[in-house]
Amino acid sequence: MCIVFSLIDRLVGVIDDPARAQSARTRLVDLGIPMADIEVLVGEAGASRLDSTGEGGWWQRIVRFSQYITTDQSTDLVMYDAALRDGRAVIAVRIADKSLKPRATAIVAEAGAHLMSFFGRMQTEEISRWRGPELVLPDMLPAPGTTSRPA
Repeated sequence: MCIVFSLIDRLVGVIDDPARAQSARTRLVDLGIPMADIEVLVGEAGASRLDSTGEGGWWQRIVRFSQYITTDQSTDLVMYDAALRDGRAVIAVRIADKSLKPRATAIVAEAGAHLMSFFGRMQTEEISRWRGPELVLPDMLPAPGTTSRPA
């Protein structure tokens, strides 16, 4: 069974320039967050890792379906997916030590992050909304019953 990418206890945001996302990662490590707790997703590989629609198999579909019906920011997954396919980066920072959350949030924001939220166990904190041109979502998602996306 494949491990489903989890948003729980993570600060997640879109950074338009992937190089700035990598710089933020370095600063977060300097802050004391372990490198293993920071994921920078980019491109098709990042979208595949995120697996916003559960294309990776039946277990991923069940997990994503339950998230869509129980999570208040579940639509952000689709936006993160679209952002990755548009050449942007998504940074996901697991924050085990909550005292680091304000400084970690500032570092990610200074890197230009938007559509930023902290996904807790029981609730989601919206930190910033989408900035910039609106993404066209329907063209970026697979047609129902298929596993490939339109070219």
